[in-house]
Amino acid sequence: MAKGEKYWLGHASEEVQRLAEQHFLWTKAIGYLIHPSIAATLPPNARIADLGCGTGIWLVETSKSSPSTYTFAGFDATSSGFPPSDHIPSNVHLQLGDFKSPFPEHLHGQYDMLNIRLVVLAMGADVWQHTLRNMLTLLKPGGAIQWTEGDFITSRGYRGTAVGSTSGAALTRMQQMMVSTMKKRFAYNFPDLATVFEEEGLKGVEEDVVSSDRVVEVRTEMTSCAIGAVAGMLANLAETLGTKGEEVDGFWSTEEVALWKERAERDVESGAYLRWDIHVWIGFTPAA
Repeated sequence: MAKGEKYWLGHASEEVQRLAEQHFLWTKAIGYLIHPSIAATLPPNARIADLGCGTGIWLVETSKSSPSTYTFAGFDATSSGFPPSDHIPSNVHLQLGDFKSPFPEHLHGQYDMLNIRLVVLAMGADVWQHTLRNMLTLLKPGGAIQWTEGDFITSRGYRGTAVGSTSGAALTRMQQMMVSTMKKRFAYNFPDLATVFEEEGLKGVEEDVVSSDRVVEVRTEMTSCAIGAVAGMLANLAETLGTKGEEVDGFWSTEEVALWKERAERDVESGAYLRWDIHVWIGFTPAA
């Protein structure tokens, strides 16, 4: 995302609800909140930070399933998604902090684990390595990083098992438009973070890849949630381009977004679904 770009998914209450649903669906597909190889290394008083934490839901849910001696810190460039302080556990603290900018020195080397999840919209071309290097300043020697992203470039619709299911063509079309828009507007690219981790000197690098439809019974919910994200982003961008008078060739209008969202929803009603790969990369800083 270019400097100064807004968060295109928005922070309205409807989007906050969708983000909560997305968190639970992705966690179900992945199968864990903290990768087992990391969980086994955390000390009894682990300090864990979530970068680009949004609503803080990963921190809140992880704190519920972790020892009470763990403490959690969430950093985000805006506090607009933060819930009221009385809605989060006492060992979870949310604060302003842009993971693409240098962190204050008093935070350097303070955390046993970093979590980053679904920040691809905040990334552009040739920024992954620099951003990772900045993040790693927060880790203690031997500390762990866990980074989760979806490979939406290869995402497409599929015909379901129900009699009368469509081919999912509208689902595929919406995904293709999203990827095209992301590439043109944000220089969207999908990284090889395993290589980036190793180039930055991380040890014990692993890449865990699962399919978004791994848990068959939530295929429909996963697809509907994804449609909400895609339609929301495309609609927000269409509205902005329309009001700013920017070049709109190659971008959908708000009417086109609404039309294709309706078609995609009919695909889902017929039993069709979306599928993409979910990648979780982990690595550890060298021990002291």
